[in-house]
Amino acid sequence: MIETGLGNEALFLLITLLDLAFVLLAWRFGREWVFVTIAVNIILVATFGPKLVPVFGYVTNVTNVCYATIFLATNILNEHFGKSEAYKSVWLGFLGLALFVIMSQFVLDFTAVEDGAASDAMDALFAGTPRVAAASFVAYLIAQNLAVWLYDRIRKWTGSRLIWLRGTISPIVAQFVDSVIFFGLAFGGTVPNEALVAIILIGWAVKAVIALIHAPFIYASYWIAGKRTPI
Repeated sequence: MIETGLGNEALFLLITLLDLAFVLLAWRFGREWVFVTIAVNIILVATFGPKLVPVFGYVTNVTNVCYATIFLATNILNEHFGKSEAYKSVWLGFLGLALFVIMSQFVLDFTAVEDGAASDAMDALFAGTPRVAAASFVAYLIAQNLAVWLYDRIRKWTGSRLIWLRGTISPIVAQFVDSVIFFGLAFGGTVPNEALVAIILIGWAVKAVIALIHAPFIYASYWIAGKRTPI
């Protein structure tokens, strides 16, 4: 484990900027690279989703950043190639998650050698993966498809203008739906109801704040692609 010496708040801001920047870096090399960032982030959510951390005085999911970044990647694909390509990226992420969950469970089922400290650690780490992954499956498909549809719908209303509007509203609305579904399925019954509601609202608020900075990255995608940015 890398000891950064940073507090949770600084780490949270750092990984937010890093993850969003990686999407733009991937975009620099082509749409297929953006697909990779979606697959990696959804696997990160499935793996580390159970880890709840205190940030700015609130408890939130450590991978909210990763999930919010998926919306940026999908929006960039939607912006430049249309909803069909964005829908394709949603299903690619779903396939990556499904493969990861299925294969990981088979790997964990192997009998380890007697000195199985590493195996025991992996068993403990991934013990909650199936439930979190199942929650991710449902929330991901519903929220991402909603985000793609809403982004495209707003673009039809406004034309090529107002990137900031569709780039902000679509993820904020879709991520509220996602938070309700994901946290409800992943943590329902394991924490008190009051705490669950707080986790849902705080998780959504965190992702909504990240969504507020999506627009500059979408505008930057035009610059990286050498295209004229719509006013």
